[in-house]
Formats: sequence, C-alpha cells, structure tokens
Amino acid sequence: MHEGKLPPKQGVDVARHTQDGHDPGGDFHHGPEHSRSRTARRLAGSAAIFGTSALLQGLGGLWTGSLGLISDSLENLNDVIVNLVGLTSLVVANRREPCDRFTYGWHRLEVFNTLFGAGMLLVLAGAVSVEAFHRLRHPQPIQTGWVLAFALGGLLLNLAATLALRPKHPETLQRDANLKTAYTHAASDALTSIALVGSMLVIHLTGWWWVDPGIALVIVLVILRGAFGLLWDALGILMHRAAFDHVKARHCLLELPGVMGVEDLRSWRVCSHLVVATAHIVVDTERLDETSLHLAAIERMLKEEFDVRHLTVHFETPAMAGTHHHQFVHRHEAEEHHH
Repeated sequence: MHEGKLPPKQGVDVARHTQDGHDPGGDFHHGPEHSRSRTARRLAGSAAIFGTSALLQGLGGLWTGSLGLISDSLENLNDVIVNLVGLTSLVVANRREPCDRFTYGWHRLEVFNTLFGAGMLLVLAGAVSVEAFHRLRHPQPIQTGWVLAFALGGLLLNLAATLALRPKHPETLQRDANLKTAYTHAASDALTSIALVGSMLVIHLTGWWWVDPGIALVIVLVILRGAFGLLWDALGILMHRAAFDHVKARHCLLELPGVMGVEDLRSWRVCSHLVVATAHIVVDTERLDETSLHLAAIERMLKEEFDVRHLTVHFETPAMAGTHHHQFVHRHEAEEHHH
C-alpha cells in the first residue's frame, strides 16, 4: 500500500475545535478573552439591576397589595435567571477544562441551572395565577399611587438593564447567544413594565380594581412563555436534539469541491452556545495528506453557516462507503432478551 494512502477498510477521523474563527486546535473557549469579559460584565451588571428591580417591585407589591407589581417582579426574576445562567456558562465552564472524566468540561451545568430556574418560575407563576383568579371574583382595592411609583421605578430600572446589555455593535448580538437571549428578555420585560404603568393609570382614573389581577395574569402569560422556552431549550439539549438543519447542511457540504457523499451526520449542543458535530464524508481522494484541504473547507463552512465549534470528520473513499451502513442502530438489553 502506498505510504499515506487510506487503508481499504477504514477511514480517517479528524477532529478539530474552533474559537470563533481563530485557529483550530485551541481549547473550548467561545471567543477572544476580551469579548467574553465584556459579555460577562454586561450580564453581571444587568442581573444586578434586574435583581434590584425584582426586590423593589416584590416588596412594593406585598405592601400595596398589587398582584401586578408582584407579577412584574417575577418577570424581572426571570431576567435575573437568564442572565445568571449565561454568566455561569461563561465563568464556570471556562474555568473547568475538559478532562478524561468530564470530556466536555462543565458546559452542561448551564442546562441544569436553566431547568431549576424555569421550574421555580413555573411554581411562582402558578401561585400568582391562583391568587389573581380569586381577586377577579373578589376585587380588592390597592394603593394605586404607590403602585404607580413602584411601577415607574421598575420601568426605569428595566430600561437601564436593557441598555446595559445593548452592545455598541448590533452584529455582536448575532454572534453571542448568551447576550442575545438576555437582551431579548430584557426588552420584553420593559414592555410588561410599560403595560403595568398603563394599567395603574386606568385603575387610578376609573376605580376598576379588577384591572390589577387582570394585568397580573397577562404578565404571568409572558413569564410562562419565557419559562417554557427555557425548558424547551434545556430539554432539547439533554435529548440531543439536532443543533441545526441537517438537510441544509448536507446540501452545503455536497456543494464543496471533492465531497461526494455525507453519511451519519450528527449534531448536538453541549450547552446553549457550544455546537458539536460529527460526520462521515466521502471524498474523491485516496491519500491521507490530500484530505487537509477538504477538512479546512468543511470546518469553515460549518462554522460560518451553522456555528459548529467542535467537529469530528471521518473521511472515506467511495469504495469504502459502500462496504458498511451508517445507520445508528441500538437496542437496549431488555429488548434483545426474551424472558
């Protein structure tokens, strides 16, 4: 066999991980150090502001008897959770390097933090909903003047937190999943605060006490939407849901020069911002040293189009590809033995 030629019965596995377009072969970091530190500062600063707003409105709601204020404080708590989850993924995961025991480091810790936070929000939202339906049947007066003051204070804090998350360059939001998620949640929370202020003005002018539990239920719906979104994302990661459109990815791969086939393409997220992929690629070459150009083109395309950060490629010749199947077939032991 010619030196450097692919063996007849096996392919060549090549694995690389990239750093936001920097040279592969580094570590599992998600971008340049200064970019990560800026994102961490934004997330920490915004979480502190939202935490202050949640405490202010929560205590204000208990004092004035306003369910609307309490609901808005829970929405702020939702933003605190989103920001802290993102901050955790940046700080903890990057300080725990991959090893033989934890091969992806501690990146998945973010997922468990998300599940805990979303579950807590669902419980609190349920409690507020029960009280809101009770007050719709039996309206109770509230201190609308003080509620309006607390609501305006919360609105100002929410706007400050949103501005703290807003980067100088809009394209940064598209590159940073943590920052984009936190900014989107913050912007929607500012809108709920505006709705709360409007509802207090309506109550002040009309005396319709039922508006307070009514706006509380509206805000609860916003909270539930965010909580179920967090749960859906977290469960998708735990269930290894595909991280991108495989049909589109195969089409893009087959358009690359020298790529003749794509088999056993798999992708998953280790956490919300770390996409991993593997694939068997059939190429029109017989020499190992000729696959380097294919690898460079493949990993560049998958990084740019699908944000793949860690890639393992198994190269095969057309003859090799026809000697075995690539289907993932696994049966649990209980299914293989009949009792």
